[in-house]
Amino acid sequence: MKVAIVEAEVDIDRSPEDVFDYCSDHGREPEWNPMMKRIERITDGPIGVGTRYSTQFSRGPAMQMECTRYDRPTHWSVVGESAAMKVGGENEISPTARGAHLVMRMEVEPRGALRWAMPLIRRRLDTQFHRDLENIKGILEKG
Repeated sequence: MKVAIVEAEVDIDRSPEDVFDYCSDHGREPEWNPMMKRIERITDGPIGVGTRYSTQFSRGPAMQMECTRYDRPTHWSVVGESAAMKVGGENEISPTARGAHLVMRMEVEPRGALRWAMPLIRRRLDTQFHRDLENIKGILEKG
């Protein structure tokens, strides 16, 4: 099975803790990801390993996502699955002299007919991913 891997990184003039808290709270994703139509947290308690979400992107079927790693303020991971694809996200934050360096990496495994569109999917995701990180930077540096 083919997998599309995209990665983007950005320096943000905010503390690693601020960046982590904002980005690892996937309920905030519609603020920076215009492709996210809806997200609902479906588990109780603090955000951490095992936190699950029900999501709807502007294209494709609903997806269930789950946090599989949560090491504040440096790493968090999520996995998701829908009828159209499987997704895994690995995210890392490291301190810089002026704030934080954010790296987000995503692996997407399309299913069915989408497998044949892998080059287009990879290009589109790469563009969207870089835009998303610039959106995060803008939001956090304004706040």
